[in-house]
Amino acid sequence: MMARPPKPPHTGEGELTIARQVHPVTFSLHYLDNRGQRSAKGGLTGSPEAMREAFRRGRVHLALDDGKTFEVAIVAHAEGSPTAYFESAVDIR
Repeated sequence: MMARPPKPPHTGEGELTIARQVHPVTFSLHYLDNRGQRSAKGGLTGSPEAMREAFRRGRVHLALDDGKTFEVAIVAHAEGSPTAYFESAVDIR
């Protein structure tokens, strides 16, 4: 049996909420199906300052352009970079 090719990432523009401050971002995420619970992981691009603050805080909210909102954990960010990487629990809306 042939393995199905992975789905392409969902990309678009969204908003990252860090301590009640909203920052515009672009995102690229892959949905994961974990025992019936939908989660996601991917990357964000925004201002280097926002990415640093998100990484420092750890957990932030990501709103996608299709209305979905995730609580995400920022798991990787290099100082000065406009890109950060996240993992999500379940979509919360």
